[in-house]
Amino acid sequence: MIRRGFAVELRWFVLSMAAAAIVGVAVGYFLAVMCLALLLYVCWLFYNITRLEAWIIAARRKTNPRNELYGIFGEIAEDVVLLRKRYQKEKLRLQAVVSRVQDMTSALTDGVVLLDSLGNIEWWNEAAKQMFDLRDVDHGHKLTNIIRHPRFVKYFENGKYGDPLELEGIRHPDQHLQFQIHPFGQGERLVVLRDVTRVYKLEQMRKDFVANVSHELRTPLTVVRGYIETLSDAPSIPPAWARALTAMQGQCQRMTALINDLITLTKLETDEREIRQEAVDIGPLIQTIMSDAQALNGESTHTLIHKGDDNLVLRGNEKELRSAVSNLVFNAMKYSPDGCKIEVQYTANEHDVVISVSDTGVGIDPKHLPRLTERFYRVDGGRATTMGGTGLGLAIVKHVLLRHDAQLRISSKVGKGSTFSCHFPKARLIKRAK
Repeated sequence: MIRRGFAVELRWFVLSMAAAAIVGVAVGYFLAVMCLALLLYVCWLFYNITRLEAWIIAARRKTNPRNELYGIFGEIAEDVVLLRKRYQKEKLRLQAVVSRVQDMTSALTDGVVLLDSLGNIEWWNEAAKQMFDLRDVDHGHKLTNIIRHPRFVKYFENGKYGDPLELEGIRHPDQHLQFQIHPFGQGERLVVLRDVTRVYKLEQMRKDFVANVSHELRTPLTVVRGYIETLSDAPSIPPAWARALTAMQGQCQRMTALINDLITLTKLETDEREIRQEAVDIGPLIQTIMSDAQALNGESTHTLIHKGDDNLVLRGNEKELRSAVSNLVFNAMKYSPDGCKIEVQYTANEHDVVISVSDTGVGIDPKHLPRLTERFYRVDGGRATTMGGTGLGLAIVKHVLLRHDAQLRISSKVGKGSTFSCHFPKARLIKRAK
Protein backbone atom coordinates (compact mmCIF):
# COMPACT_ATOMS: atom_id res chain seq x y z
CA MET A 1 0.00 0.00 0.00
CA ILE A 2 1.42 3.39 -1.11
CA ARG A 3 1.55 5.89 1.72
CA ARG A 4 -0.19 9.24 1.34
CA GLY A 5 2.97 11.34 1.55
CA PHE A 6 4.72 9.28 -1.11
CA ALA A 7 1.64 9.53 -3.38
CA VAL A 8 1.58 13.34 -2.99
CA GLU A 9 5.29 13.59 -3.74
CA LEU A 10 4.90 11.34 -6.80
CA ARG A 11 1.98 13.43 -8.06
CA TRP A 12 3.96 16.65 -7.74
CA PHE A 13 6.87 15.08 -9.59
CA VAL A 14 4.69 13.82 -12.46
CA LEU A 15 2.88 17.15 -12.80
CA SER A 16 6.16 19.08 -12.74
CA MET A 17 7.71 16.88 -15.41
CA ALA A 18 4.53 17.10 -17.55
CA ALA A 19 4.50 20.91 -17.31
CA ALA A 20 8.21 21.03 -18.15
CA ALA A 21 7.62 18.79 -21.17
CA ILE A 22 4.82 21.04 -22.45
CA VAL A 23 6.95 24.17 -22.01
CA GLY A 24 9.93 22.47 -23.65
CA VAL A 25 7.92 21.47 -26.69
CA ALA A 26 6.40 24.95 -26.90
CA VAL A 27 9.73 26.81 -26.85
CA GLY A 28 11.58 24.16 -28.87
CA TYR A 29 14.12 23.26 -26.14
CA PHE A 30 12.66 20.05 -24.78
CA LEU A 31 15.82 18.45 -23.35
CA ALA A 32 17.12 21.68 -21.87
CA VAL A 33 13.82 22.45 -20.15
CA MET A 34 13.50 18.85 -18.87
CA CYS A 35 17.04 18.93 -17.44
CA LEU A 36 16.33 22.27 -15.81
CA ALA A 37 13.12 20.88 -14.30
CA LEU A 38 14.96 17.82 -12.91
CA LEU A 39 17.65 20.07 -11.45
CA LEU A 40 15.03 22.24 -9.77
CA TYR A 41 13.32 19.13 -8.36
CA VAL A 42 16.61 17.80 -6.98
CA CYS A 43 17.27 21.18 -5.38
CA TRP A 44 13.79 21.00 -3.84
CA LEU A 45 14.58 17.57 -2.44
CA PHE A 46 17.87 18.78 -0.94
CA TYR A 47 16.05 21.75 0.57
CA ASN A 48 13.51 19.48 2.25
CA ILE A 49 16.23 17.07 3.39
CA THR A 50 18.01 20.03 5.02
CA ARG A 51 14.78 21.09 6.74
CA LEU A 52 14.22 17.49 7.92
CA GLU A 53 17.74 17.38 9.37
CA ALA A 54 17.17 20.70 11.13
CA TRP A 55 13.90 19.38 12.54
CA ILE A 56 15.60 16.20 13.83
CA ILE A 57 18.31 18.32 15.52
CA ALA A 58 15.60 20.47 17.09
CA ALA A 59 13.76 17.32 18.22
CA ARG A 60 16.83 16.29 20.21
CA ARG A 61 16.68 19.54 22.19
CA LYS A 62 12.97 19.74 22.93
CA THR A 63 10.19 17.22 23.26
CA ASN A 64 7.80 18.10 20.40
CA PRO A 65 9.18 20.62 17.84
CA ARG A 66 6.67 22.03 15.33
CA ASN A 67 6.40 19.97 12.15
CA GLU A 68 6.25 22.32 9.11
CA LEU A 69 7.39 19.74 6.56
CA TYR A 70 5.17 18.56 3.71
CA GLY A 71 4.63 15.39 1.75
CA ILE A 72 6.84 12.42 2.38
CA PHE A 73 9.19 14.48 4.56
CA GLY A 74 6.30 15.45 6.81
CA GLU A 75 5.37 11.80 7.18
CA ILE A 76 8.97 10.90 8.00
CA ALA A 77 8.91 13.54 10.74
CA GLU A 78 5.62 12.13 12.07
CA ASP A 79 7.13 8.62 12.09
CA VAL A 80 10.11 9.93 14.04
CA VAL A 81 7.76 11.48 16.60
CA LEU A 82 5.82 8.22 16.89
CA LEU A 83 8.98 6.12 17.28
CA ARG A 84 10.32 8.57 19.81
CA LYS A 85 7.15 8.30 21.88
CA ARG A 86 7.33 4.51 21.73
CA TYR A 87 10.99 4.63 22.74
CA GLN A 88 10.27 6.96 25.65
CA LYS A 89 7.41 4.75 26.80
CA GLU A 90 9.57 1.59 26.59
CA LYS A 91 12.43 3.40 28.29
CA LEU A 92 10.19 4.43 31.18
CA ARG A 93 8.87 0.87 31.45
CA LEU A 94 12.37 -0.61 31.52
CA GLN A 95 13.53 2.01 34.02
CA ALA A 96 10.60 1.07 36.24
CA VAL A 97 11.51 -2.63 35.97
CA VAL A 98 15.19 -1.94 36.72
CA SER A 99 14.25 0.32 39.62
CA ARG A 100 11.93 -2.36 41.01
CA VAL A 101 14.61 -5.05 40.69
CA GLN A 102 17.14 -2.78 42.39
CA ASP A 103 14.67 -2.05 45.20
CA MET A 104 14.05 -5.77 45.68
CA THR A 105 17.75 -6.66 45.72
CA SER A 106 18.46 -3.75 48.05
CA ALA A 107 16.01 -5.31 50.49
CA LEU A 108 18.02 -8.55 50.50
CA THR A 109 20.32 -9.25 53.42
CA ASP A 110 22.60 -11.11 50.98
CA GLY A 111 25.04 -9.08 48.95
CA VAL A 112 24.59 -9.08 45.17
CA VAL A 113 27.25 -7.90 42.69
CA LEU A 114 26.71 -7.82 38.92
CA LEU A 115 29.78 -8.37 36.72
CA ASP A 116 30.23 -7.93 32.98
CA SER A 117 31.83 -10.52 30.70
CA LEU A 118 35.32 -9.26 31.65
CA GLY A 119 34.72 -9.59 35.38
CA ASN A 120 34.30 -5.84 35.92
CA ILE A 121 31.80 -4.53 38.46
CA GLU A 122 28.63 -3.07 36.92
CA TRP A 123 26.29 -2.82 39.92
CA TRP A 124 25.87 -3.87 43.54
CA ASN A 125 23.15 -3.75 46.18
CA GLU A 126 23.28 -2.11 49.60
CA ALA A 127 24.28 -5.31 51.43
CA ALA A 128 27.30 -5.83 49.17
CA LYS A 129 28.25 -2.18 49.64
CA GLN A 130 28.25 -2.64 53.41
CA MET A 131 30.19 -5.91 53.26
CA PHE A 132 33.06 -4.57 51.15
CA ASP A 133 32.77 -0.79 51.51
CA LEU A 134 32.12 -0.39 47.77
CA ARG A 135 32.14 3.14 46.34
CA ASP A 136 31.20 4.75 43.03
CA VAL A 137 34.84 4.72 41.91
CA ASP A 138 34.75 0.91 42.03
CA HIS A 139 32.44 0.76 39.00
CA GLY A 140 34.30 -0.80 36.10
CA HIS A 141 37.00 -2.33 38.32
CA LYS A 142 37.62 -6.06 38.54
CA LEU A 143 36.09 -7.78 41.56
CA THR A 144 39.34 -9.71 42.12
CA ASN A 145 41.07 -6.35 42.70
CA ILE A 146 38.74 -5.76 45.65
CA ILE A 147 38.51 -9.33 47.00
CA ARG A 148 42.11 -10.51 46.70
CA HIS A 149 41.93 -13.64 48.83
CA PRO A 150 43.88 -16.37 46.91
CA ARG A 151 41.11 -18.95 47.35
CA PHE A 152 38.49 -16.55 45.99
CA VAL A 153 40.66 -15.59 43.01
CA LYS A 154 41.20 -19.29 42.24
CA TYR A 155 37.47 -20.02 42.61
CA PHE A 156 36.54 -17.02 40.43
CA GLU A 157 38.98 -17.86 37.63
CA ASN A 158 38.34 -21.61 37.73
CA GLY A 159 34.84 -21.20 36.32
CA LYS A 160 33.39 -24.17 38.25
CA TYR A 161 30.68 -22.66 40.42
CA GLY A 162 28.66 -25.75 41.36
CA ASP A 163 29.52 -25.46 45.06
CA PRO A 164 29.72 -22.24 47.09
CA LEU A 165 32.99 -21.01 48.58
CA GLU A 166 33.31 -20.12 52.27
CA LEU A 167 36.06 -17.78 53.47
CA GLU A 168 36.98 -16.39 56.86
CA GLY A 169 38.30 -12.99 57.85
CA ILE A 170 38.19 -11.14 54.52
CA ARG A 171 37.08 -7.86 56.11
CA HIS A 172 36.70 -8.81 59.78
CA PRO A 173 38.67 -11.52 61.63
CA ASP A 174 35.64 -13.46 62.90
CA GLN A 175 33.42 -13.01 59.85
CA HIS A 176 32.61 -15.97 57.59
CA LEU A 177 31.32 -15.22 54.10
CA GLN A 178 29.87 -17.59 51.53
CA PHE A 179 30.30 -16.82 47.83
CA GLN A 180 28.11 -18.27 45.08
CA ILE A 181 28.64 -17.24 41.45
CA HIS A 182 25.88 -17.63 38.84
CA PRO A 183 26.90 -17.20 35.16
CA PHE A 184 24.27 -15.83 32.77
CA GLY A 185 23.89 -14.06 29.42
CA GLN A 186 27.01 -13.58 27.30
CA GLY A 187 29.63 -14.31 29.94
CA GLU A 188 28.17 -12.06 32.65
CA ARG A 189 28.17 -13.25 36.25
CA LEU A 190 26.07 -12.61 39.33
CA VAL A 191 27.96 -12.93 42.63
CA VAL A 192 25.86 -13.60 45.74
CA LEU A 193 27.56 -12.91 49.08
CA ARG A 194 26.11 -14.33 52.28
CA ASP A 195 27.24 -13.75 55.85
CA VAL A 196 27.23 -17.24 57.41
CA THR A 197 29.06 -16.28 60.60
CA ARG A 198 26.14 -17.25 62.83
CA VAL A 199 25.64 -20.58 61.04
CA TYR A 200 29.39 -21.26 61.29
CA LYS A 201 29.40 -20.55 65.02
CA LEU A 202 26.40 -22.81 65.57
CA GLU A 203 28.12 -25.56 63.59
CA GLN A 204 31.28 -25.09 65.66
CA MET A 205 29.22 -25.33 68.85
CA ARG A 206 27.68 -28.57 67.60
CA LYS A 207 31.08 -30.02 66.73
CA ASP A 208 32.55 -28.97 70.08
CA PHE A 209 29.58 -30.44 71.91
CA VAL A 210 29.85 -33.77 70.07
CA ALA A 211 33.61 -33.91 70.62
CA ASN A 212 33.36 -33.09 74.33
CA VAL A 213 30.48 -35.47 74.97
CA SER A 214 32.26 -38.26 73.09
CA HIS A 215 35.44 -37.83 75.13
CA GLU A 216 33.52 -37.48 78.41
CA LEU A 217 31.53 -40.65 77.73
CA ARG A 218 34.56 -42.71 76.76
CA THR A 219 36.03 -42.89 80.29
CA PRO A 220 32.90 -43.97 82.22
CA LEU A 221 32.00 -46.38 79.44
CA THR A 222 35.44 -47.97 79.71
CA VAL A 223 34.91 -48.38 83.46
CA VAL A 224 31.48 -49.95 82.93
CA ARG A 225 32.89 -52.34 80.32
CA GLY A 226 35.66 -53.33 82.70
CA TYR A 227 33.21 -54.20 85.49
CA ILE A 228 30.96 -56.11 83.09
CA GLU A 229 33.90 -58.15 81.80
CA THR A 230 35.02 -58.84 85.37
CA LEU A 231 31.56 -60.03 86.35
CA SER A 232 31.26 -62.10 83.18
CA ASP A 233 34.51 -63.89 84.02
CA ALA A 234 33.25 -64.87 87.48
CA PRO A 235 33.40 -68.67 88.02
CA SER A 236 29.73 -69.13 88.79
CA ILE A 237 26.94 -66.69 88.06
CA PRO A 238 23.21 -67.35 87.73
CA PRO A 239 21.98 -67.90 84.13
CA ALA A 240 19.73 -64.83 84.33
CA TRP A 241 22.72 -62.68 85.27
CA ALA A 242 24.79 -64.21 82.48
CA ARG A 243 22.18 -63.25 79.89
CA ALA A 244 21.93 -59.73 81.30
CA LEU A 245 25.71 -59.29 81.35
CA THR A 246 25.98 -60.52 77.76
CA ALA A 247 23.34 -58.00 76.65
CA MET A 248 25.06 -55.22 78.59
CA GLN A 249 28.41 -56.12 77.07
CA GLY A 250 26.91 -55.98 73.55
CA GLN A 251 25.39 -52.55 74.20
CA CYS A 252 28.69 -51.28 75.61
CA GLN A 253 30.51 -52.43 72.50
CA ARG A 254 27.90 -50.68 70.36
CA MET A 255 28.25 -47.46 72.37
CA THR A 256 32.04 -47.69 72.13
CA ALA A 257 31.84 -48.04 68.34
CA LEU A 258 29.49 -45.04 68.16
CA ILE A 259 31.77 -42.88 70.29
CA ASN A 260 34.85 -43.88 68.29
CA ASP A 261 33.06 -43.00 65.03
CA LEU A 262 31.90 -39.67 66.47
CA ILE A 263 35.45 -38.80 67.53
CA THR A 264 36.82 -39.81 64.11
CA LEU A 265 34.18 -37.74 62.29
CA THR A 266 34.74 -34.73 64.54
CA LYS A 267 38.49 -34.85 63.89
CA LEU A 268 37.88 -34.97 60.14
CA GLU A 269 35.47 -32.02 60.33
CA THR A 270 37.50 -29.78 62.61
CA ASP A 271 41.06 -30.51 61.52
CA GLU A 272 41.79 -27.76 58.97
CA ARG A 273 45.47 -28.60 58.69
CA GLU A 274 46.79 -30.06 55.49
CA ILE A 275 46.68 -33.84 55.67
CA ARG A 276 50.01 -35.62 55.87
CA GLN A 277 50.74 -36.59 52.29
CA GLU A 278 52.45 -39.85 51.46
CA ALA A 279 52.62 -42.37 48.66
CA VAL A 280 49.91 -44.96 49.30
CA ASP A 281 50.15 -48.31 47.49
CA ILE A 282 46.52 -49.05 46.75
CA GLY A 283 47.01 -52.74 45.90
CA PRO A 284 48.52 -53.78 49.26
CA LEU A 285 46.06 -51.49 51.09
CA ILE A 286 43.07 -53.22 49.49
CA GLN A 287 44.57 -56.66 50.11
CA THR A 288 44.98 -55.89 53.83
CA ILE A 289 41.39 -54.61 54.07
CA MET A 290 40.07 -57.70 52.28
CA SER A 291 42.05 -59.96 54.64
CA ASP A 292 40.46 -58.20 57.62
CA ALA A 293 37.05 -58.51 55.96
CA GLN A 294 37.61 -62.23 55.37
CA ALA A 295 38.46 -62.67 59.05
CA LEU A 296 35.30 -60.80 60.06
CA ASN A 297 33.22 -62.79 57.59
CA GLY A 298 33.00 -65.60 60.12
CA GLU A 299 30.16 -67.97 59.38
CA SER A 300 28.79 -65.76 56.59
CA THR A 301 29.08 -67.03 53.03
CA HIS A 302 29.92 -63.77 51.29
CA THR A 303 32.22 -64.07 48.28
CA LEU A 304 34.96 -61.44 48.59
CA ILE A 305 36.81 -60.45 45.40
CA HIS A 306 39.31 -57.70 44.68
CA LYS A 307 41.04 -56.85 41.44
CA GLY A 308 42.78 -53.93 39.83
CA ASP A 309 46.12 -52.34 39.07
CA ASP A 310 48.51 -53.44 41.81
CA ASN A 311 50.96 -50.74 40.69
CA LEU A 312 48.48 -47.98 41.55
CA VAL A 313 49.95 -45.38 43.92
CA LEU A 314 47.98 -42.41 45.26
CA ARG A 315 49.19 -39.30 47.06
CA GLY A 316 47.22 -39.11 50.30
CA ASN A 317 46.91 -40.22 53.90
CA GLU A 318 47.04 -44.01 54.27
CA LYS A 319 45.22 -44.11 57.61
CA GLU A 320 42.29 -42.05 56.32
CA LEU A 321 42.08 -43.95 53.03
CA ARG A 322 42.10 -47.25 54.91
CA SER A 323 39.25 -45.98 57.10
CA ALA A 324 37.16 -44.90 54.09
CA VAL A 325 37.56 -48.09 52.06
CA SER A 326 37.14 -50.30 55.16
CA ASN A 327 33.84 -48.61 55.94
CA LEU A 328 32.57 -49.28 52.43
CA VAL A 329 33.65 -52.94 52.47
CA PHE A 330 32.34 -53.66 55.98
CA ASN A 331 29.04 -51.91 55.16
CA ALA A 332 28.65 -54.11 52.08
CA MET A 333 29.23 -57.21 54.21
CA LYS A 334 26.95 -56.03 56.99
CA TYR A 335 23.93 -55.19 54.83
CA SER A 336 24.22 -57.91 52.16
CA PRO A 337 22.54 -61.30 52.71
CA ASP A 338 24.65 -64.45 52.87
CA GLY A 339 25.82 -65.72 49.51
CA CYS A 340 26.22 -62.27 47.94
CA LYS A 341 29.34 -61.26 46.06
CA ILE A 342 31.32 -58.24 47.24
CA GLU A 343 33.89 -56.93 44.79
CA VAL A 344 36.49 -54.18 45.17
CA GLN A 345 38.04 -52.69 42.02
CA TYR A 346 40.80 -50.10 41.80
CA THR A 347 41.77 -48.64 38.43
CA ALA A 348 43.00 -45.45 36.79
CA ASN A 349 41.53 -44.03 33.58
CA GLU A 350 42.21 -40.91 31.55
CA HIS A 351 40.03 -38.79 33.84
CA ASP A 352 40.49 -40.01 37.42
CA VAL A 353 41.42 -42.83 39.79
CA VAL A 354 38.51 -44.98 40.95
CA ILE A 355 38.18 -47.32 43.93
CA SER A 356 34.76 -48.98 43.86
CA VAL A 357 33.00 -51.41 46.20
CA SER A 358 30.11 -53.36 44.65
CA ASP A 359 27.72 -55.89 46.11
CA THR A 360 24.89 -58.04 44.79
CA GLY A 361 22.69 -57.42 47.81
CA VAL A 362 19.17 -56.05 48.20
CA GLY A 363 19.98 -52.63 46.74
CA ILE A 364 18.79 -49.22 47.89
CA ASP A 365 15.71 -47.28 46.81
CA PRO A 366 16.82 -44.24 44.72
CA LYS A 367 14.96 -41.84 47.04
CA HIS A 368 17.47 -42.65 49.82
CA LEU A 369 20.66 -42.11 47.78
CA PRO A 370 21.00 -38.30 48.21
CA ARG A 371 20.89 -38.64 52.02
CA LEU A 372 23.08 -41.70 52.57
CA THR A 373 26.12 -39.65 53.65
CA GLU A 374 24.17 -37.70 56.29
CA ARG A 375 25.05 -38.42 59.91
CA PHE A 376 22.85 -41.11 61.48
CA TYR A 377 20.72 -41.49 58.35
CA ARG A 378 19.47 -45.05 57.98
CA VAL A 379 17.57 -46.62 55.10
CA ASP A 380 16.07 -49.19 57.47
CA GLY A 381 16.47 -48.02 61.06
CA GLY A 382 15.38 -51.29 62.68
CA ARG A 383 17.64 -53.45 60.52
CA ALA A 384 20.61 -51.12 61.01
CA THR A 385 20.18 -51.27 64.78
CA THR A 386 20.08 -55.06 64.66
CA MET A 387 23.25 -55.09 62.55
CA GLY A 388 25.01 -52.85 65.05
CA GLY A 389 25.73 -49.95 62.69
CA THR A 390 26.39 -46.44 64.02
CA GLY A 391 25.02 -44.52 61.03
CA LEU A 392 28.28 -42.58 60.68
CA GLY A 393 30.30 -44.79 58.31
CA LEU A 394 29.37 -43.07 55.05
CA ALA A 395 29.69 -39.63 56.66
CA ILE A 396 33.28 -40.56 57.55
CA VAL A 397 33.88 -41.78 53.99
CA LYS A 398 32.54 -38.51 52.58
CA HIS A 399 34.79 -36.33 54.76
CA VAL A 400 37.88 -38.43 54.05
CA LEU A 401 37.26 -38.06 50.32
CA LEU A 402 36.70 -34.31 50.65
CA ARG A 403 40.11 -34.02 52.32
CA HIS A 404 41.56 -35.84 49.30
CA ASP A 405 39.76 -33.68 46.69
CA ALA A 406 37.69 -36.75 45.80
CA GLN A 407 33.99 -37.57 45.37
CA LEU A 408 31.75 -40.43 46.46
CA ARG A 409 29.31 -41.59 43.79
CA ILE A 410 26.57 -44.08 44.61
CA SER A 411 24.51 -46.16 42.22
CA SER A 412 22.02 -48.82 43.23
CA LYS A 413 19.10 -50.88 41.95
CA VAL A 414 16.62 -52.53 44.27
CA GLY A 415 17.11 -56.30 44.10
CA LYS A 416 20.33 -55.97 42.07
CA GLY A 417 22.87 -54.46 44.45
CA SER A 418 24.84 -51.26 44.98
CA THR A 419 28.14 -49.70 43.93
CA PHE A 420 30.01 -47.09 45.98
CA SER A 421 32.77 -45.43 43.92
CA CYS A 422 35.53 -43.15 45.22
CA HIS A 423 36.74 -40.86 42.41
CA PHE A 424 40.14 -39.25 43.00
CA PRO A 425 41.57 -36.55 40.71
CA LYS A 426 44.26 -37.72 38.29
CA ALA A 427 46.63 -35.20 39.90
CA ARG A 428 46.87 -37.50 42.97
CA LEU A 429 48.16 -40.41 40.91
CA ILE A 430 51.86 -41.10 41.44
CA LYS A 431 53.64 -42.81 38.59
CA ARG A 432 55.77 -45.65 39.86
CA ALA A 433 59.32 -45.60 38.56
CA LYS A 434 60.01 -48.52 36.24
